[in-house]
Amino acid sequence: MDSRRLRYFVQIVDSGSITRAAAVTGVAQPALSQQLAVLENELKVKLLERSVSGVTPTRAGSILYARAQTILRQFDELRDAVHREVQPLSGAVSLGMSPTMVPRFALPLIEKVCTQHPEMHLQIREEGSAMLNDLLVKGRIELSISPTRPDGEAIVGEEILCEQLILMYPAAWVIPDDASLADLAALPWVVPRQPNSIRTIVDAVFAAASLAPRVAVELDSLQNVMETVRRGLGVGAMVAGVIAEDLAAGTLKARKLGDAPPMRPMFLCHRRSPTLTPAARFVYDILREIGAELRGE
Repeated sequence: MDSRRLRYFVQIVDSGSITRAAAVTGVAQPALSQQLAVLENELKVKLLERSVSGVTPTRAGSILYARAQTILRQFDELRDAVHREVQPLSGAVSLGMSPTMVPRFALPLIEKVCTQHPEMHLQIREEGSAMLNDLLVKGRIELSISPTRPDGEAIVGEEILCEQLILMYPAAWVIPDDASLADLAALPWVVPRQPNSIRTIVDAVFAAASLAPRVAVELDSLQNVMETVRRGLGVGAMVAGVIAEDLAAGTLKARKLGDAPPMRPMFLCHRRSPTLTPAARFVYDILREIGAELRGE
């Protein structure tokens, strides 16, 4: 089994027909059908069900499709790693992430790019999750780190971080340990405006208990939400990693938000097509490494 046949098979499944796959790959349809037949013969299983509307993977085909994508990605990573050792990476790479992720992901990434591949041009956009997803879908950025889960079709990716959402409150305030969710809802809340993943989670936590937080202030920027809470004007919600320095310095306090604290996942995503450039793949791999470090792996 060689990587070329695996690529052909993945493209056929993605296209939904051998005819469309032939047009995408530039390989004649008979030749593509022959490569598929060779692959089925090697594996001794039927991989596709054919009909007038196209092709669909069999159970064996679905297993191969999922595993083949991982194998092909590893093959590409290996090839890119070898190339990086003999030639510098260059060109622009556009990446989007929420402002709260910049200190944790962007700054370590910038350091690695500037020291290892100074010929690269890194472009980082700080936006909310809805805007990031729109930019990625439209091809205006190549990569994103956001709470928006990839659809698995046009947008692919992986969970890179998952953190507990906690209540943050001013250092001078005292909130009893036995404070109920109703008690917390009655506090003055400083929240980001919708659409925002943290705001959505906060609203859902209280809604599940038939409650609603007493919103005192709505802001566009999470950084300004944190600053407003620092100044003693209300409480808010944030993941612990973002306010770790505040907690260590005593400028903010934190506690659980409810009996079953909610989690906020972050996903590293890119479009399925076109494939990432070697420079973008380098950035993707570095972001995965940073995510693993943040998870303590």
